[in-house]
Amino acid sequence: MCPIPSKVTVSSKANLKRVRVSYFFLFSLLLLGYCLPTVAESTSLSLSPAEGAKVRPDELTVTVSISGPLAETLKLGTAKLFIDSEDVTAFCLRTDTFLSYRPYTPPPHGTIDARIEFANGVVREWTFEVLASQLIQSVTHSATESLGEFEELTVTMIGAPSLAATYTLGERDAEYPMMEISPGLYLGTYLVRPGDYYLDEPVTGLLHVRSRVEKKSAEQVVTLFGHLFKVTIISPESGSQVPTNFLLKGRTRPGSKISIVPKLSFQGNTRAPNTRSSKGGGNFETTADDKGFFEVTYGVPMKLPNLAVVLSVFAVAPDGERSVPVILRYRF
Repeated sequence: MCPIPSKVTVSSKANLKRVRVSYFFLFSLLLLGYCLPTVAESTSLSLSPAEGAKVRPDELTVTVSISGPLAETLKLGTAKLFIDSEDVTAFCLRTDTFLSYRPYTPPPHGTIDARIEFANGVVREWTFEVLASQLIQSVTHSATESLGEFEELTVTMIGAPSLAATYTLGERDAEYPMMEISPGLYLGTYLVRPGDYYLDEPVTGLLHVRSRVEKKSAEQVVTLFGHLFKVTIISPESGSQVPTNFLLKGRTRPGSKISIVPKLSFQGNTRAPNTRSSKGGGNFETTADDKGFFEVTYGVPMKLPNLAVVLSVFAVAPDGERSVPVILRYRF
């Protein structure tokens, strides 16, 4: 190993000058070596979401920005953006160094292929993942069987709180409002109208986030048959226990004549009475008002053990059409 001299002697002024120049030259090389990477790194093409990133659908905004020397040749003002092969450039906000795209409706969850094409032929591709929506947890409805006219469908949705909520029936464009009855719990009702016809149609809940809409359909479809003329009983619910005198409330076509045929039983016989006969008790009648609502009182003189009643309820519309009978069972 060569010994390191503890002192350097310069024999002349010329030699001293050469040494100073050499040290300056070495220092300049070192400084340039440190600066070159900095210059190179100052040019960047930034993509968001980044390659392989995972984003929620309600937070998705695609942005591209460029800075440094490359900005002179790669101008975003004339570039095109493609999302899953669809040209979305017309919906972008952009300048020569910045481009932003926010979809009006959230894309389905899964992998998204993005591509930016510059006017000079340079292409940059990348992919990211859109996560499944978490804004809506569930959508359910109350229909366990086909519903006829003036029967009520209740739609329930659980999701993110404090948002505007609606629901749709089938593939129609009409949206019906829902009310947030507690944080994140939304409720909507639909009254089946004469002429409605929905056969195994989806019930879809919607949450509105600014100009975006999140959707989720109930697992069970619904059938609404408004051409089925029948009486809808509002209260009391069939199968419940009632006092010896109770008020029967319902709805049907306005102006219809409602007939109730009762049948009392002590032996648990729940066969419905014949609507053409008054056997087992007397028929009683009432008339629906101009909105179709009606009320009628029914009762027995006293409460006896195991006493029950089966009611057959039907209506006759002003034009003479007769409804299908509704069977009700009550315990006293």
